[in-house]
Parts: sequence; structure tokens; C-alpha cells
Amino acid sequence: MRTLRTRNTSGIVSTKPESPVEHSGKTTSAGRKFKHFTLPPILRRNSKSNSNVSFPDVPNTSSLIAAPPKELLTFEQNLERNCLSAAGQQLIDREEHLYGQISEVLQPTTEKKEKEQLARDRKGLLSHIDLAVKSSLSLDEDSLEALKSAVKAILQEEEQDRRWLKQESKRPSWRPSECRRHHDTVIQSLVEECMVNAELPPEESNKLRSSLQRDICGKGRRLQEDLLRVVKVVKGCYPKDMDICNLYGKMYHQAFSAGMRKIAEYGLGMVDCSYLLHWVNVAYPEILHNLELIKAINPEALGKLLTEELTTQLENQYLTHQEKEVQTLINKVLNVEEQAWREGSVPELRDNCYFSPLAIDVIQFVNAAFESVETVLGDTSKVQMIACLLKDFLTSYKIFQEKVLKGCNNRNSRTVIMANLSCVEQFRDYIVKKADLFPADIKECCLSIVADMKNCGYRSLTSPIHKDLKSQYSSLGTPIWLEKKQVFEKLLEGINKHTQDVRGLTDSCHQELLGQLHLEVTMEYVRRLLKRKIKLRDKAMQEQAARSVCEDGQRLNKLFTEAGSREEWLSDILARIAEVLKLQDISSIQLEIVTLSQAYPDLSDVQVTALLSLKSNLSASAVKRIKKTLLDIQDTTSSQDGPSFFSKV
Repeated sequence: MRTLRTRNTSGIVSTKPESPVEHSGKTTSAGRKFKHFTLPPILRRNSKSNSNVSFPDVPNTSSLIAAPPKELLTFEQNLERNCLSAAGQQLIDREEHLYGQISEVLQPTTEKKEKEQLARDRKGLLSHIDLAVKSSLSLDEDSLEALKSAVKAILQEEEQDRRWLKQESKRPSWRPSECRRHHDTVIQSLVEECMVNAELPPEESNKLRSSLQRDICGKGRRLQEDLLRVVKVVKGCYPKDMDICNLYGKMYHQAFSAGMRKIAEYGLGMVDCSYLLHWVNVAYPEILHNLELIKAINPEALGKLLTEELTTQLENQYLTHQEKEVQTLINKVLNVEEQAWREGSVPELRDNCYFSPLAIDVIQFVNAAFESVETVLGDTSKVQMIACLLKDFLTSYKIFQEKVLKGCNNRNSRTVIMANLSCVEQFRDYIVKKADLFPADIKECCLSIVADMKNCGYRSLTSPIHKDLKSQYSSLGTPIWLEKKQVFEKLLEGINKHTQDVRGLTDSCHQELLGQLHLEVTMEYVRRLLKRKIKLRDKAMQEQAARSVCEDGQRLNKLFTEAGSREEWLSDILARIAEVLKLQDISSIQLEIVTLSQAYPDLSDVQVTALLSLKSNLSASAVKRIKKTLLDIQDTTSSQDGPSFFSKV
């Protein structure tokens, strides 16, 4: 018996014997005529002729319930129900039937018609697949089911492409179909359409200042919402190896980038320029680093929204504008301050303190520029230009202070200095607090300027006090000072009067002024003592001088600390000097001088000589020995940090 090998509708090859059967003449869908099989006599059952035929015993199956047969859908029905993978498989089976290596020989006319119908059905399937992909971002469940089936159909098509590439026979004109590449193109078109039509709700749109800002924000919002849907929902419709999230991320990035480049090339005003830069440098990266998105989309692979050249151009435009704006504002503040001084205006009194808004205004403008640069550019390293502006301003501010100090006879100069000492303090605190925004050299320069301004300002307030106390200073370290306690009493009375008269400073500045005065009075005391206007010839005189120095130091420290000074360490200096004056043993004097030098490393050789010279009973060789011991100790030990005092004496 001869066999014929054919493909059934599922694409599985079957082999069956030909038999001499009778044909009914009914035409199949393939155009061939077959007749019904005629059953053998033994299997035909007729109520008349075969009523006595007996059958072998078979199990009784009447108790079994047969499962209902699964509904077999036609291609059109599968297409209508969006069962796209099933419909696609039906077309692949037909394709195998018509183009496969093992197939029945058909009449040319019939074969042509079936191939044309298959091509039309394929177009219908691909159209439905496109529609399912385009509906990916809709919210209904049916769209997602259709997408899942469409993705399976695409994968079936890809597999069929690979099978055909392995065959040498002539393949259909649509092979390879490259369905996946077409799928990516459809997604690209979908994304571009979404971005073009992106709009903000009216209530949000009205908050933005220009149509350009509304356009950028609308696109950014749409990108964020759609990518979140892709990650949360659409991702589940695709196999992992298709990496659908990164594909969508790439498409949205390209669409957004193209729109931003087009906007940037228009030539933007400053408000729109800063808004665009904010999206490029801050808002867009924040979207991509969303906790849900970053798990599925690699932001590093996407790159920047704008080219480096275009970004640099816009940033330079923005920074130049910021520089000019801040410079204009802070210079105006200084000009107003100087003009008021020239006109003789006295600063406003607030809580019994002279007040100037200069520091508040300047810091506000500079800080706003810092924050704007960080907000727009997302990078604090690019604020150096603004930091340099503050340095230049402080230089000009110092020049203004010098003018005020030279015009100290003006009735308002003293009050202007008081008001501006508070400003200097505010600048110092701001620079220290924002140190990370300043390049190291700029920060040090700014702090040096404000330190000089502070010292000059306080000296201008303490100089009249020292001038008034000059006559009391002149008696210190003299025989009359040692004989009469009234000399130092009078000095204390004068100091106390001046500390009571200092009014108009803020609490912190008042405290700093008293600390400065405390230091300067102590320096003057030591300076007068080291002038060697008294000779302490014997032990009694030296002990008497030691008691006076020690008591003077204690009373001086008590007066200033009660007034508000925090420089309590100054009392230690006079106590140590008193100890040197009291000691008689050379070794003890050596030890005390070394201790004094270690506590105050700026103690000089000349000052040691002057101090020892007060003890006129010390021989030259003893003085030399003490100084040599000090020198040896200094050579063998590292210099220690300590307060600066003797270098100022």
C-alpha cells in the first residue's frame, strides 16, 4: 500500500495509508475532493440486517461523564477575541502547509489563492498586534491580556524566522518578518505621540510662568507616570530577556531629549533657561532615580538630556547672569551704607544696639545665589564664581571701614563702627557655616579680611580708652607702683568707668570688645613691667613685687570677667610672672621659665632677659645659665600650640 505524507493543520507531519475508499465528492477548504470512508460490514450497525450481531464484552462506561470538547476557534474568531498567539500559530501552521518542505501538491490556482489569503490574514494579525502594543499604557485589563497574547505571537514569529533561516528552500516573501524590530518601532511611535500630546492639568499649568515651562513640565510628568506604569504593569507582559523597561526608558529619554534640544536652540530668556537647566540637572535625574524605576531602568545607560556643549553654553549664560545680578545687588547695599555715613546718619537702635542691615541683605543675596545654582545645576562645585563675589565685596567693605576710621571725628563714625562690627561677625559666622561652598583659598582670604576688620573695629573703640588711661599705665612697674597700692586702684577705677560706658553693641560684640580690652590692658601691664624701671634688689622686694603682680592679675581678671570678658586665661600670665619674681633658687627659676615658655611659645629671648633683669641680685652668669637651659629645652622639644600673647607685647 502506498503512503502519502502531509502536514495537518497543527503543523505536525502524519503518515497514513491510502485505501480504496469511496469518495462523496465533497470539496475541502483546500480545494481537493474526498469521499467519505465506507465502514467494513462487520462495523456497520443496521436495525434490520444486523440485529443479531454480537459484540465482544467491553467495560461498562455509562457511569463516566465525558468532558465537554474544547471549543475550536477559527482564525477570525481568535483575532476578534484578541487571542493573538493562537491566531498567529494558526497562520504559522498554514504557512508550513503551503511553503513547508513536506507538503501536498496543489493545483496552481488553488495554491495561489491560499497564499494570497494567508498574506491578507497576516496583515490582519500584525495590525492587531500593533494595536495591542499601542494600547500598552492604557489602564484596562483587557488591553493587558491582549498585550500578553501579542508578545507571545511576536515570539512565535521570531522563532519561525529562525526556522526559515535554517532552510535552503524558497521562503515566503514576509520572511524574515522581524516582528520584534517592528514592535520596537511601534513603541517608539507610541512614546513620541505620548510626549507630543503631554499636557498638565489646568490647576498645575496655571502655576508656571511660560508656555515653555508648561511644555517641559508636562513632558516630564508624562514620562514619569508612563515609566512607572511600565515598571509596575507592562513589565509583567514580557519575558525578562526582552528587557522592556530599559527599552521604554531609552525611547522616552530620546523623545524627551529631542524636545529639550529643540527648546534649548531657540535662545532662551533667563527664567526659562534656569528652568530648563533645573530639569536637565536635577528634576530628570531625580525621576530616573525613583526607588521603583531604578530597579528596572539603568539611568547611567541613558546619558544626559542635552549634549555637553549645549549644557555648558546654557550654564555659562545662567552663571554670568547670576554673577551680574548678585554683584549689582550687593554693591548697591554697600553704596547705601556709605551714603548714609557721609550724610551723618546715625544707625538705627534696636534693643539698645546700633543696627545695620548690610550683612543681612548681602548674605541673603549671596545665599540665594548659592541655592539657585545648586537647584538649577545640581552641583555645589559651580558656585565658586559667587564665592569670589563675596570676597571682592568684603575687600570693598574693608575699604569703606577704613574711610570711617579715618573720619573718626565725624559724630556718627563711632556708632557706624559699632553697627558694622555686628555685620562683620555675621559674615564670619556665615563663611564658617558654609565653608564647603568656598574654595579653600577664597575661604581663607574672606576669613582673613573679616578678622582684620574685626580687630581694626575693636581697636578703634579701645584706643580712646587706652589714651585716657595712659597716665595710670605710666606708673606700672615703677617704685611708686610697688610702694602705693592706690596706683593700681586708680587704674582699676578708670577701666571700670570705661567698661560701664561701652553701650550700643550686641551682646556677642560687647563680650568680644571686653575680651579685647582685657587682653590689651594685660599686655600693657606686662609691657610696663618689662621696661625695667624698677630694680628688685633683694628677696623681700622680689616677694613684695610678686604679691603685687599676683593680686593685680586677680583683681584685673575679676573686673573684666564680671563685666563680660571670657578671656580668663590672661590671669595665668601674671601669676606665672609673679612666681618667677618670687623664686630664689636658680634651678627653680630655670624650671619656671621653661614652664612659662612652654605655655606661651611666643615668649622671646629678649623678654626672658628683661624679666630676669628685674631680679637685680641675679648674676650675669646665672641669667646666662637660665637662658641656656631654656634654649636647650626648646631645641629638644617640638613647638606646642598655645595662645599668642608675648609676640603682641
